Amino acid sequence: MLKIILTSSLTLSLLSAISIDELVNSTFENSYDLKSVEKSIEVANHQISIAKKWQNPILSMGINDLWINDFSSRNKEAMQASFIGISQVIPTGDKLEIKEKIASKEKNIKFYDFEDKKLELESKINELVYNILLAEEKYRLLEKFEKNLEKLESLYGSLYKYQKATQNEIINSQISTVELKIQKQNLKNLIDNSYLKLEQITYTKIDKIDEKLEIKKVDLLIENSSHPKFKSLEENSSKQQSIAELERAKKIPDVQVSLAYFQRDDKFTDYVNMAVSIPLPIYDTENVTRVQAKMSANETNDKLEQLKHNFDIQSKILKNNLNNAYENYNLIGQKIIPLKEKIQKNIETFNTFDDVKPQESIKNLNELITYQIKAIDEQQKYYEAYSGLIYYSNKGIK
Repeated sequence: MLKIILTSSLTLSLLSAISIDELVNSTFENSYDLKSVEKSIEVANHQISIAKKWQNPILSMGINDLWINDFSSRNKEAMQASFIGISQVIPTGDKLEIKEKIASKEKNIKFYDFEDKKLELESKINELVYNILLAEEKYRLLEKFEKNLEKLESLYGSLYKYQKATQNEIINSQISTVELKIQKQNLKNLIDNSYLKLEQITYTKIDKIDEKLEIKKVDLLIENSSHPKFKSLEENSSKQQSIAELERAKKIPDVQVSLAYFQRDDKFTDYVNMAVSIPLPIYDTENVTRVQAKMSANETNDKLEQLKHNFDIQSKILKNNLNNAYENYNLIGQKIIPLKEKIQKNIETFNTFDDVKPQESIKNLNELITYQIKAIDEQQKYYEAYSGLIYYSNKGIK
């Protein structure tokens, strides 16, 4: 368990140890990006509820047959009257059902986009957390390395008095110490920036992270057929098909019914007008939109097939990278490091001031630390691929 200290103020403060899963769930609750998408889903649900409703009726009021040159002549002719009317468009066929279907698909697209964003966040959080844990472990090893270099510099100083070390060896040890300080500073800057990036996407102040650094080989096939990115494109293609279906249904036009009541002067009888209006689809303008919708659906299908191909290849690449890092990590940890430890034991057993230079022990210890750092580098490659697979496989490899 490594303590992670964030210097910036955050929206939420968690003072106890937290696992990656808990951090991911907390981020899902606090992310403004996700909240924005959730609100758009609510709007889409409302759109579904009103998709099958008729258009609002139109209320009309007025006066007809006014004489422009003599307003006082009002109500002197039989056609002069005040009127109030209402008109209503009555849909024909299954247009409203199709509109409801389109609205439902738009809602599904937003939902799958929401799930896709959640996967992206989970993948990024895993990557940042493991980068922090591994970087802090590497920083701890560099501190050991630095202490050994300081001992080596001091040792060279003592040996120089007995002419068993040269001045150049002392200077080179000093240079190595400074180079290591630069390496530590760069690593610290990387850790600090990783904290800030984690803060940026989680809105959470973290005191401790409770996560084990365990790696394993992946033999299973990566399944991503249900990925929300695919589902979103599938729904978009289906929506375009429904739009084409709606345009075809428009060839049977809606009917507009109008009713008006006319009130005339007392010496004339009031009357009612009724009218039915039907657009004539003689120019076939609906066909243009229908063809465009079908073309859009075909383009979306092509994008979907290309995306599936890319996901399949990228998943395999990440799986190969993960297993390659796993093999390298084991080779370093199970082969090289034990051999370096054996060399160190031999040096300490047979080391004398005359036969073996004492600085050889420190140099070997530093080489041992170097290989431990290389093992961490392989772990980092592993977790980079692991975090990527969380997104591409739609579930990761847990």
